[in-house]
Amino acid sequence: MIILENNLLSVKVLEKGAELCSIVCKASGTEYLWQADPAYWNKHSPILFPIVGTLRNDTYLYQGKSYTLSRHGFARDKQFKVKNQESGRVRLELEADEATLQQYPFLFSLQVTYELAGASLNVSYTVVNKGAGTMYFSIGGHPAFNLPINKALQFEDYTLQFEQAEQAEIYPLNADGQLLATGIPFLNNTDSLPLQKSLFYADALIFKKLKSGKIRLASGKDSRYIEVSFEQFPFLGIWSKKDADFICIEPWQGITDDVDSTGHLKDKKGIIELGPAQEWRNSWTVQVG
Repeated sequence: MIILENNLLSVKVLEKGAELCSIVCKASGTEYLWQADPAYWNKHSPILFPIVGTLRNDTYLYQGKSYTLSRHGFARDKQFKVKNQESGRVRLELEADEATLQQYPFLFSLQVTYELAGASLNVSYTVVNKGAGTMYFSIGGHPAFNLPINKALQFEDYTLQFEQAEQAEIYPLNADGQLLATGIPFLNNTDSLPLQKSLFYADALIFKKLKSGKIRLASGKDSRYIEVSFEQFPFLGIWSKKDADFICIEPWQGITDDVDSTGHLKDKKGIIELGPAQEWRNSWTVQVG
């Protein structure tokens, strides 16, 4: 267990999966992150790599060979190594090994850095292609936040406040976890989404290319809030397990296969191409109050 602290926050990170597992306000004692109740969902904030979402039949094709890779990839289940740690910052790394090469035939380094700045936590990803050919990957965050934040309130007392008014569709999933091609009108020139648990009975709300780069989770009945900034991520998932007291706000660089997927990794929607010795970086931030 890794503990990061400053004068406002105490944050905990697991070496397994480099998974963020606690964000506590020191002044109020408020825990903002879901504590992985197995009755609903036994994760806190898994890292999605080297894919986001589900492949058709859990398989993909690369250079004429078929590979099996389960939903959201393997990083969340792998042991990361601590490369550098200070009081308010830690960098962890996962590298390709014999087991990953059986599922994903690329030599890579995935580095995840958590860094405190006041009441904010920045989460950054660095992916390095250590192989001789082009590497294909997706990556995403999956943080789950306690809702209600204030335990005296209810889930339905909260609203998601978008940075800008959105005219946006959501893209539903079929029974096999593939994305349907046609979106459903959802946000109609509004910057506000009142929350209710039934919104997630049919799985996640999946957005493409929102105008907003920030979302705030807040209630008019309490001053506490959570704000997630994800400016450089083209996809966003918002999800909760049925009737659970949490909500995930998920910045994605990549997306689940759609029903028309060819199965070829290089053709996967949202896939990132990285040349030999190249690095790719991106980050998202959570601020609490």
